[in-house]
Amino acid sequence: MQLEMFVSPSIMVPKVTEYKEYIEQFQEYKLSVIHFDVMDGHFVPNIMLGTSVFNDLKEITKIPIDIHLMVNEPERYIPMFNLENDDWVSFHPETTNQPYKLLQTIKSMNCRAGLVISPGTPLSYIEECVDQLDYVTLMTVNPGFAGQKLVPNAFEKLSRIRALLNKYNPQIDLVVDGNTTVENSKKMRTYGANGCKHSIMRRM
Repeated sequence: MQLEMFVSPSIMVPKVTEYKEYIEQFQEYKLSVIHFDVMDGHFVPNIMLGTSVFNDLKEITKIPIDIHLMVNEPERYIPMFNLENDDWVSFHPETTNQPYKLLQTIKSMNCRAGLVISPGTPLSYIEECVDQLDYVTLMTVNPGFAGQKLVPNAFEKLSRIRALLNKYNPQIDLVVDGNTTVENSKKMRTYGANGCKHSIMRRM
């Protein structure tokens, strides 16, 4: 049985002054989760969204927020966020010495715990941590910037991850991040994804 499909809008691109308006729209449409990118300028060549923005958002919405940590040593950053029950926290496993332990820590905070798999990340991380996973996010572009093209093996890797999750726990969500146009999202669904991060475009 396929998992229910969901869309997680990303606020990576809009201006901070537009957040409240977008949050109201997300609540009106009863969206289940909001995507929140955090970048440190080291793991990826960009700096984006910090703890103060996240904590301000938590004051104006009860929608769970999915923090995507594109940072080295993510265990140092997680305590800085005012996380609440049912928030989501994901990180790239190669950025920490103990990914399994960090997943345990996230789950102990009553949050959903996830790994983010970049185009070059081996899938063995999933197998070693699968009993602590609530979701896996596959980057179908290189992490760091919006508006990139899909990497050539995106759909093949998506299919391999879904098969791996079905082997161990079919209830683990598989989310796609990167170039999730309507056309691409439909195809990603057929390859096993049941969630996609979609960027909200900045107004001119």
